Parts: sequence; structure tokens; C-alpha cells
Amino acid sequence: MNFEVSRLRRGDRVVAVGAIALFVFMFFFKWFGVNVPALVSAFVNATGVSTSANAWHTLEVIRWLLLLTVLASVALVALKGMDRKLELPLSLSVIVAGLGALCTILVFYRVIVSHPFSHADVKIGAYLGLVSCAAIAYGGFLAMTDEGTTLADVRVQARASFDSVTTQATGGAAGEDETSTQSDTPAAPQA
Repeated sequence: MNFEVSRLRRGDRVVAVGAIALFVFMFFFKWFGVNVPALVSAFVNATGVSTSANAWHTLEVIRWLLLLTVLASVALVALKGMDRKLELPLSLSVIVAGLGALCTILVFYRVIVSHPFSHADVKIGAYLGLVSCAAIAYGGFLAMTDEGTTLADVRVQARASFDSVTTQATGGAAGEDETSTQSDTPAAPQA
């Protein structure tokens, strides 16, 4: 269980940097702030109340997806560095690329299109977080291509995993019903 950096390819390294950066930007950088008049600002500063907040406090739904993306990215890098594999319906690089792309879209929407508060200003942490999400998506895509996985392979993997889930949910009864229905139907009389 030795972790060796030399096992990491370019995509894995991009994912690692993006995940670490996203974690830092989520918790230690301000993403949104509120402009207050100078008189109120002096009072707010005197009481120690902050007029800006990080991603964890402002993005109440997206924050869980961001955290999941960081965890999946760290798992990908750790497994590659230790030369281990997980048996999953989708490869971990595909999952990381998908989560990174989804986070990029959602953070882009929150930062550029629709702020969580109509009167909020976007701070530098939000832009850095957006870049980090995009880096994870790009690194995940590079890791996919390093593994030899194409987008067509992703479609096949996703379809196979979806089919296995639906078969397990129905208990395999769908295939049995079709055959029993066909055998229970009497044959048409011959003329």
C-alpha cells in the first residue's frame, strides 16, 4: 500500500490539484458578500459580524455535491497512487469527470447567472471555485483518456449499470413474465 506520485498521470495530477484547491476555496475563501452602507458597515464591523460568507455557508444544496466531488477526486488519486482498482459499474475517472462537469455547470449558474441573494456581490473565492471545478472535470476527462475510455465506452458502461440496477430492482421478474406469458397462451387452432 505504497503511494507513489510517479504512478499518477497528468489527468490524475490535475484532478488532485483541482480537488485540493476546491476544498480550500470552499471553506477558507469568501464566495459572496453583501454591500452595506458605510454607517451600517461600521456597526457590523464593531460587532464582529461578517458581511460575506464562504461556499459552505451560501450554497446550501450544491455544497454537498462539491464535497462529494472532492472526496471522489481524492479517492481516484489515492487509488491510482497505490495502484489499486475498485470494481464499479463505471470507472472512477468517469465518475470524477461527470461530477466535475456537473459542479462546473452548477457553480457557473450560481456565480455568473443567478447569485444566491439578489443583492450579493461575488467574491474571488467563487471564481476560484469555478476554475477548480473545471480543473476536476478536465482532469477526470484526461484520466479517462489515459485509461483508454472513450465517451462511447462511458455510454456502454452507464447503460450496463442502469440495466443491472433495474434488473435487481424488479428481481429479474420482467424476463420471467414474458416467457411465462408466451407459454401460457394457447396456440391458435390450425385450419
